[in-house]
Amino acid sequence: MTMKESGEVLLDKANGLAVITLSRPNKRNALSPTMRASLGECLADVGKDEAVKVLLLRGDGPAFCAGADIVDAPQSPLAWRERIRMAQAHHIAIVRMNKPVIAAVQGAATGGGASLALAADILVMADDAKLSFPFVRLGLVPDGGASALLQAKTNAATALDLLLTGGSITAVDAQHLGLTRRVVPAEQLDAASRALASDLLNLPWEALMLTKALCAQHWAAGLEPVLAHEAEAFALASSTAGHQSAIAAMLLKLNQKGKS
Repeated sequence: MTMKESGEVLLDKANGLAVITLSRPNKRNALSPTMRASLGECLADVGKDEAVKVLLLRGDGPAFCAGADIVDAPQSPLAWRERIRMAQAHHIAIVRMNKPVIAAVQGAATGGGASLALAADILVMADDAKLSFPFVRLGLVPDGGASALLQAKTNAATALDLLLTGGSITAVDAQHLGLTRRVVPAEQLDAASRALASDLLNLPWEALMLTKALCAQHWAAGLEPVLAHEAEAFALASSTAGHQSAIAAMLLKLNQKGKS
């Protein structure tokens, strides 16, 4: 067994299974730049470790991941572009990794957290899970490949409806849309996701690797150019008056809530 702790991102490797845990439950696992960097290091470690055959992504606490931590949000379009590129690199690593990736999702998976979940090959969702895409409500465009991932894994109509309205989908919705075949009671999420990982570990790894690559030839073809455009569009959106107004309104609401 190998364990690695990088602050609020944990990596545990044993018997062919790697488990990456986002461990900042008091902030609903919102990703700070430091956490993003640690996540990237863990993904790189897993990607190059030939002893690892399956990766499980999970989050501690009641939420999978609340997306980016806005407390230390970038202050310029160029800084935003670099932060988005970092997130994209992680999600591309998951998509291109030559081993199956499972995401165990409970509670909120918001913004970049939803994109992270969608990058995985298989979603296991607790019955209280919700994927939310609030980007336009913040005057922004989807990040982390959300627009490409949603269209590839559902359809253009569903993706447009969700992204243009800043909408969300429950675990039941996700099952109906075909995003997952696996919705379980919240208290059974960890056991169910680990049981799935165990099932995959008992299958020939070469067949899993080749099957994942074969499927990616279709649904993930051209993903990188789309994400490059996404980073540029996000940087542009971050400089607009609409974004500034949306952020000011949100911070005011949070401040008022804190005083009540």
